Amino acid sequence: MKRTLIAAAGFALIAASGLANAAPWTVIVQPGVYGRVAIGGYADPPQVYSPQPVMAVDNGYGQVTEEVVDAAYATDQPPVYLWVPEYQRLHWAQYSREYGATGVPVYFVDDRWYRANVLSHNWTPEQRSWTPQQWAEQDRLARDHLERQRFEQQRTEQQQRWNSQRAWYGQQARAAASQPHGALAQGKRGESRAEERAERRGQGEGRGGFEHGRGGGGNRDR
Repeated sequence: MKRTLIAAAGFALIAASGLANAAPWTVIVQPGVYGRVAIGGYADPPQVYSPQPVMAVDNGYGQVTEEVVDAAYATDQPPVYLWVPEYQRLHWAQYSREYGATGVPVYFVDDRWYRANVLSHNWTPEQRSWTPQQWAEQDRLARDHLERQRFEQQRTEQQQRWNSQRAWYGQQARAAASQPHGALAQGKRGESRAEERAERRGQGEGRGGFEHGRGGGGNRDR
């Protein structure tokens, strides 16, 4: 009975604070608590395990699977940064519901970076003076800034790949264009030589026939 009253009191406190209807991933938790991390204001940008966010999605058959989200394309929900245990990170499709994060693109914060910056309160003087609302706003600004950086980097890399492909196709086209021309020229030279040989044979046969005709005619005269 006592435990029930304590649990009810705790639930009432959460409801009064406005967090009852909030999914866990939307709440920026205190340092040392697994969940969402506010990344704004740190001298070192957050280190993550993958350059692309991971999202757990319902495959339509009651199963949750993982898929990688291309950071170059906008999603309905911008990616968030979470600090979770390693076993949950490696099996995110299984544990995403514990954070209410199914369908949410997630970057997993590197544990070493988290401990060196967040857990150790390695904050700037500005960060120490921020209100919760300022923490949330700076987190939004930092996430937008990092997403723009990733987008520009991916676009540059994609452009480089396209340029390399165009250069390769150009080389192949030039090689293909030069090969038939060379073969045609060689064929023409071969045809010319054949015609020359045929002409010589014809001339030889003509002379032989003429000489034979002369010889035969002489015999008939005699």
